[in-house]
Parts: sequence; structure tokens; C-alpha cells
Amino acid sequence: MCLIIDANVVHRIFPSPSEDHRPIRDALANRAATLVYGGELKREYSRINWFRPFLRRLDQTGAAKIVPDSEVDAKSEALQVAGGYLSDDPHILALALITKVRLLCSEDNNLTMDFTNRDIINTPRGNVYRRAKHAHLIRKHCR
Repeated sequence: MCLIIDANVVHRIFPSPSEDHRPIRDALANRAATLVYGGELKREYSRINWFRPFLRRLDQTGAAKIVPDSEVDAKSEALQVAGGYLSDDPHILALALITKVRLLCSEDNNLTMDFTNRDIINTPRGNVYRRAKHAHLIRKHCR
């Protein structure tokens, strides 16, 4: 498990990846990376009708792993009570904290700030993939 993909960028990876997101798609296809999802992110993915077949294929090939919704939802609720984050994505922060995944693919500026905030995600700190020049992060987090 090494990667979380925000629902706001799946269209840049599937069905045809942008040049910036091709390294993510290739890493998933080659099983060099494993997508983790669960809780609200799983529900967001399920609402993207065209993405469901791709996610099913990732699940079938072992390139994706589902984290129990109850764990993600409970941690997300705890984060909401505690506050201290900027984004509207405590479920992604919760998923990272539960799984210890420290690589996020997102274009959400507030989520990027939260994910790289050492007061929220630390030991190790989170990194955010946005562009092809960040491909080294896949190698760093998905050994």
C-alpha cells in the first residue's frame, strides 16, 4: 500500500492518463504501486460511474486495497472533532493515518497543505504527486 488518489484526479489517470499522470497509471498497471481506499473515498469513487470498472480491475489484480469503511469513518470523525485542517477531506487524512500511506495524488491545494502538514501527518511526512516530475515519489513510497 503506497498511494491514495483523490477523487478529483481520477479522470486524469483513467481511462487515458495525461502526460503528468502517466507515471501513476503505469505504476498501478505494473503493480509497482497499490492504491488504498475506503470510507468516504470509496463512496466518492462509487459515484463516478465510468471509474467503477477501472477500480474493479485494480481490485482484481491486487493493485488496490480496500480499508474497512468503519475504520476510516471513525478516524475521520475524530479528525473532524479535533479540527486543525484546511481541506474538506478529513477522510483522506484519516486513510493516510490509518494505513501509514504517505503519497497522495491530488490537485486540491488545501488538501495538499493538510497532507504535508507535519502537525497532521508526520513520521514520515506526506508527499503529494501532481506532475510527472514527481515520479520519483512513486519510487520513494512504493518500494
